Amino acid sequence: MTATASFINGLLNSAFRGVTYTGGTITMRLFTGNIPSAGGVQVTGGSYAPQTMSFSPAASKKVQTSANVTFTNLPTSQVIVAYGVYDGASLIDEKSLDSPFIADVNVNTLQVSYSFELGV
Repeated sequence: MTATASFINGLLNSAFRGVTYTGGTITMRLFTGNIPSAGGVQVTGGSYAPQTMSFSPAASKKVQTSANVTFTNLPTSQVIVAYGVYDGASLIDEKSLDSPFIADVNVNTLQVSYSFELGV
């Protein structure tokens, strides 16, 4: 999935019409089963919490996280397959992980890098 139409429209209205973009805090959430829009279920348990994202300045129509988004103390045995990027409560983008992640007692930290390129 590419970014949602409402997110892109908000950016375009801000850039071309001078309308103030009123988005919320950009966060990443982890999902089991599938991507969020296809019925994925948000991870629960352990010390899991959505993580706030920080970004480097945009260049060449692309913005990317300035550091990996890090989730620690994830609940064991849940198969994490995707993530969603949210603007407040609204889903703006989603992607499947390259491979499923299953936390266990020895490995329960997941790091995800994210980039968004306009016009792709």
